[in-house]
Formats: sequence, structure tokens, C-alpha cells
Amino acid sequence: MRHRTLVIAAAAVLFAGGVGYLAGRGGHAAPETPSPTTASAGVPFVAPVEGMPPGRAAGRQAAAPQADAPLPDPETPLLQIHDTLVRRAATGDARAACRLAAEHERCESSRQQLRAVDAQKAQMTRSLERQSTVTELMQQRATQARNRLRGRRDSLAPVLANCEAVPPLSPTERTRYWRQAALAGHLPAMRHYASGSAFRLHELMDTLPALQVYRREAEPIALRAASHGDVASMYALALAYASFDDGRRRSFLAQSVTPDLPRALGWFTALAQQPAIAALPDRHPVALNVARHLAELQAAATPDEVAQANRLAATVQVRATEPRDALMLVDNGSVRDVRPDACDAEPLAATR
Repeated sequence: MRHRTLVIAAAAVLFAGGVGYLAGRGGHAAPETPSPTTASAGVPFVAPVEGMPPGRAAGRQAAAPQADAPLPDPETPLLQIHDTLVRRAATGDARAACRLAAEHERCESSRQQLRAVDAQKAQMTRSLERQSTVTELMQQRATQARNRLRGRRDSLAPVLANCEAVPPLSPTERTRYWRQAALAGHLPAMRHYASGSAFRLHELMDTLPALQVYRREAEPIALRAASHGDVASMYALALAYASFDDGRRRSFLAQSVTPDLPRALGWFTALAQQPAIAALPDRHPVALNVARHLAELQAAATPDEVAQANRLAATVQVRATEPRDALMLVDNGSVRDVRPDACDAEPLAATR
């Protein structure tokens, strides 16, 4: 009897953990470049400019006509604003491209989590039905697990209602909008795309051509965002150059750059000077990682490498602390999803 009770309890724990895992990201890059002929209707193809670094290509992209009108209110149902956002993105509006990508990414993530919740509930029911005897304790724990799943389902309801009746974008279309906004210098999109967060584990085979393009562009886009003082991009780059590997997942960005001690030291040095990092509690995982990597790299670097690192750090903008900066940081260098309202930010080229 005790064995059966443990089976039910363990199953409930595993079910709860499954929702979070299914929303994860990570993996390898692979072949071929998407062509304009494969772009879906309404999704502008943004091709790399041959012989030009993505940073300069971004400037050219940003020169495209952009609407001055603000983006729609984030609480507006997506169906009511979708076509307008598509038209604005097609004219080169980076904010609209970001908003489309963020809205559809949030919709897909919520649908995926809902599927996981429903699957877990069904599996738990089957597990109970297989038991010859269900004790009061087993039933109590099953009820608690169902209540947790119901709470999770209820928390997804507002987002799913906002997505209602809108045909989902394909993974390739969604990634293309992220890329369009990133190349145009839209900082939240640059951070999201360059970190690899635009690519989802459960959709990797659908985005292989886009991953190959990403592999060429990730480092320059991340460098541009980091140079403007975006701490999440700085942290992701620093870990990538330091060849950080926690034994779990290696970021797409880390798979796209060559380990480089002076650059890693330079970015960790720049990070330590950022108000958003200094404001973190001493025991915050990111604060601990920055301090540890900085000490290890300083001990391993030659005087010439230290000088190179200091020159790099001196070129990085120091930004005033913004609440969202700290919220975007994850200790393993991954980046949290972009909220639709973050897409209101103007592209870098437009704010110089």
C-alpha cells in the first residue's frame, strides 16, 4: 500500500515539472538559408546583406518607412489588431514585427502548456484507475494535484482568450519576424533573437534553415545589443565567450561563437560596472556567477589579455538601472521571453 501511495505522489511531482520543461529551449544549428520565395504572405523576407555585418544591415533596415503611431494596447485581442500589425511590419516597422512575434510566441507557449496540463491530468486519472485500492491519502494527494493543474489552466485562460480565432504563425514565420526586428536594431528583439530564445526545442526541425542563418548573425547582433549596455545580452555573450557549460544545456549563442578569454573577461568586466548588476542581491545567482567568472578569468589572463579586456569594457555603454534589466537575467545565460508591451521600444538607430 505504501508503494502505491509513493507512486501516485511521485507521478504528481513529475507531472508538475513537465509543464516547465516543455516550454524550454536549446539545441544545435543546421543547414540552408531561407529564400524569398518561401516567405509566407504578409511576412517580409529580410535577407542578409552580402559583405556587410548585420550591425550595418540593421541600420539599412531601420531606414525603411516606419509608422509613427503607437502600437495597440497590449490588452487588445490579437484578432482585432493582427492585420494592422502585419501591414505595419511589411513596411519595415520593427516594433510591429516584434509585437507580432511576441504575441504569437506567447500564444504558442500557452497552448503548449495547456496541452501539457491536460495530458498530465489524463495521465494521473489513468494512474489512479489502475490501482486496485485507492486510499484516502492517495485520493487527497490526487485532489491536490488536480487543483494545482486547474490553477495552472485558469492562469493560462486570459492569454488563450486573447489569442482566440487567430491562425497561428508557423515557427519559421515567427522567427522571421524576430529577425526582422533584430536586424532593424530593436533592442528587445535583438536580445531575444541573438540569445537563441526565438527557437523552441519542440520546433527545431521546422526551423533548421533559419537556424543556419542565425548561426552567422547571432554574434554580431548580440555584440551590438551588448555594446549599448543591454545587460542580458552582455551576460549571455560573456558566458558564451567563456565557454560556460553547466552540464545541462548549452545556449545557441554559445554554439555560435568561438571561446575567447579576453572577450569573456572584457564582458564580465563591463557587466560588473553595470548598475543593474550592482543592484542585485549578493547571493543572486547572476551576481555570484559574474564575480566568480571575473575572478577566474583575471587569474588565467596574461597582462596583454587583461589590457585587451579593459579596452573592450571601456567601449560599453553604462545604462541607468531599469527594473526590467534584472528581470531578464537568468543565471545560465538564457533570456526570458519578450512581453508584447516591451515591443513599444524604439529601434536603436531611431534613438541616436
